[in-house]
Amino acid sequence: MKRLFFTFAVLGATLAATAQQDRVLLTIDNKPVMTSEFEYIYQKNNRDMAVEQRTKNDYLEMFINFKLKVVEAETAGLDTTESFKRELQGYRAQAVPKFLEDKQAMDSMVLLSYNRMKYDRRVAHIAVECPMDASDSVQQAAMETITQARNRVKAGADFAQVAVEMSTIPSAKEDKGELGWIIPFRYVYAFENAAYNTPVGEVSEVFRTPYGFHIAKVEEERPHEDVNAAHIMKMVPNGNPAMDSVAKIQIDSIYNALMQGADFAQTAAAQSDDKGSAMRGGDLGWFGRGVMVKPFEDAVFSLGENTISKPFRSRFGWHIAIVKGHRAVLPLDSIRSQVEKNIQRDERHKEIDKSFIAKTRKEYNLADSLTDAEVRDYADKHLEEKYEDFRHLVQEYHDGILLFDISLDKVWDKAAKDEEGLAAYFNAHKADYTWDAPQWKGTIIYAKDMEHAKVARTIVKSANADSVVSYVNTRLNNDSITYVKIETGLWQQGKSEVVDKYGFKLKNAQYTNEQYPVILTVGKKIKAPEEYKDVRAQVTNAYQDELEKQWVEELRQKHVVKVNQEVFDSLPE
Repeated sequence: MKRLFFTFAVLGATLAATAQQDRVLLTIDNKPVMTSEFEYIYQKNNRDMAVEQRTKNDYLEMFINFKLKVVEAETAGLDTTESFKRELQGYRAQAVPKFLEDKQAMDSMVLLSYNRMKYDRRVAHIAVECPMDASDSVQQAAMETITQARNRVKAGADFAQVAVEMSTIPSAKEDKGELGWIIPFRYVYAFENAAYNTPVGEVSEVFRTPYGFHIAKVEEERPHEDVNAAHIMKMVPNGNPAMDSVAKIQIDSIYNALMQGADFAQTAAAQSDDKGSAMRGGDLGWFGRGVMVKPFEDAVFSLGENTISKPFRSRFGWHIAIVKGHRAVLPLDSIRSQVEKNIQRDERHKEIDKSFIAKTRKEYNLADSLTDAEVRDYADKHLEEKYEDFRHLVQEYHDGILLFDISLDKVWDKAAKDEEGLAAYFNAHKADYTWDAPQWKGTIIYAKDMEHAKVARTIVKSANADSVVSYVNTRLNNDSITYVKIETGLWQQGKSEVVDKYGFKLKNAQYTNEQYPVILTVGKKIKAPEEYKDVRAQVTNAYQDELEKQWVEELRQKHVVKVNQEVFDSLPE
């Protein structure tokens, strides 16, 4: 069963009251409850998005009942158990990270990243590989090599030629250092910084990444654009001219059919060799530059909307593409959460963490001898003092766990297990439980032969309902053969073919079972529930409500609640 907290709206409401303005709203047995806690709960559960809007007065009564249950749980010592402490600490730990962060630094990084996302940059680079743990002499040699490469380029040498001659990355001999289009979060942060901080047409300063030393040349910049494209592909293995010719004939034939009005999605589903996208009518979704191979990218980014390309070749085979839409970068408000997630997974989050540590040291005047981990632990221990909304959130978790545990004991489990109470409640409210049509109540006996079926029917009629299944299995079945199966329950007409035929005895009902050809029934049609078990779920829910009301009345009599009416009246609706 999931935890059922008192509040259920979206987390994140902030408080109107400050610590200086906070006043006592009410007392329970002379223990104060502050206005800020009430406002926190009220605002979260009574916002525009709430399922049911309640008045301030209505909510006060609910709030008092809630706090009374929490007091009862504390009186019972439920807040002292190890399981409670462990669970509360787990919830608190989940809430902590966003408070142990420099929000200003995060906002600045989000804005920086988003502004970069508006533009794609085409970049080439020269790299001299050198692991981070290399010796000083190896690192010095690598630094000298990349510096020499930069000096040659700055002196007028061709960047591509220098990349072929001096880059230690094997692919440089073929691609001449070309990386293509880059966007934020695609490369390590140091490389991204070099690419976006270097003017177009210029060569960057030497920079370090975990892979080695680099220089980058920014060759071009374009406003970022995504396309929503689909394609049809005829795959061609490398170095197979014969298959290439066959694929070209096939793709030309498909293109001609499309030009004559064939549906692109249906054709892709039937004929594309890219089975993953073929299942979606060739759809590749939204993507930007630098994601697909260059021939494909060149083709789709030159197409107008709903325009079908002529067949073109990539290293994978022959393609026909259609572009269904173009879009620029989405507004920041709509993608902020994703940008923040990318930052959390990226090296740039280290900069945010450094800023947080520095500000925390200064805020609390912490000794320089403390490690970053100790500084963070110190800030963690003082979150409730610093952030009122965090304090109330942890209090909400605290009270929610206690509310669940005490309600489980006093209401939910009690109602579910109280057979006598359920029966008494049903008998007292029998008129509340009706059906629109009769139902069949009883047992269906499935048997391999009539002899076993008759014995089973005798057992069903005489045995206790709770043990009839085990009794039938013991008497009639063995480890190798199941001669009889039984099914007990309550059925509406039309919900079971076998019950329709043998229980309701409908003439047009069809049911056969080759494995168990003999069907007998023990039961009857009933117009309304006869006992609480016939409508157990409904009766249990109603009985829980009854126990809840009785419990609240007991709590109201047991504890002294005093409301500061003047303070309450001053609170906004």
